[in-house]
Amino acid sequence: MTVPFLFVFIWCSNALSDDSNIPDINKIRRETRLLELEAKAAAKPATYVVLDLAKKKIYLKIRGVILKEFDIVDSDTIGIGQLDESYSLVNVKAIFAPKRKEIKPPDQKKDEKPPTTTQEVDSYSVEDMPSNYTLILNKGLSISVSQHFKGNFLLSPLNYINKKMGRLWNSSKLLWSYLKKTPFIKILAVMSKDDARAFYWALPEKAEFIIIGQP
Repeated sequence: MTVPFLFVFIWCSNALSDDSNIPDINKIRRETRLLELEAKAAAKPATYVVLDLAKKKIYLKIRGVILKEFDIVDSDTIGIGQLDESYSLVNVKAIFAPKRKEIKPPDQKKDEKPPTTTQEVDSYSVEDMPSNYTLILNKGLSISVSQHFKGNFLLSPLNYINKKMGRLWNSSKLLWSYLKKTPFIKILAVMSKDDARAFYWALPEKAEFIIIGQP
């Protein structure tokens, strides 16, 4: 009975020390790290963003509770280096970003009483938000949000054209970043017009981003 027992013991030891278990260990470490980041973000009374690349979802959360969920129709990632799990929003760039008009009070004569009525201040709704914009985050990451065209077979080819043109443009930026030896990773996210606008509307300044579902 001694020899068979030794054989089983040695086989189990080799199986446990096999390099094939390394990916599982790395996966557990990453999941633990993500749980730590989620717990840290949920401890603050501030809204944060969770981007799930695997499920193609964007979650707006506070205290661990989902406030709003957005769908990603199509996505792609291009760049140099490995995606981190946490980032901070630095700026949002949009060509057609809404701008509030500066309201100046009317000229008032010396002895004239101030008007009793107040001026109406410009206000915006979700429909006024852009559906194409870029989120600039720290550590060299940017997220490009573009509109998905649907409902018209004449507009459908625009989705393919936009994807190819976007990848071509970002490939040139990737080459330039490689030559300059600067970090560059870009996530291309295609969303419905309504979701893209709603995400822009709801996104808080300097929001914390947690990225999960990485390949």
